[in-house]
Amino acid sequence: MIDNDAVTKEVKAYEPIPETGNFRDENGIDRMDEIINHNYRRIKDEVKQIVAEELAKIEADPELRQLIKK
Repeated sequence: MIDNDAVTKEVKAYEPIPETGNFRDENGIDRMDEIINHNYRRIKDEVKQIVAEELAKIEADPELRQLIKK
């Protein structure tokens, strides 16, 4: 059985979730998609760079070189 009075009291006590991110520029234009895409591309480029650096290290190490398929 649901105690409607208790539920109503609980709902009234809810506090709004605070805004954790604002994607609006100084003109009030929402730039969320633009910012997310920029961050995605930046992270993707950084990962590619890390992978290239690690592959170069592995290739330079005679003991690890066989791990790279050619």
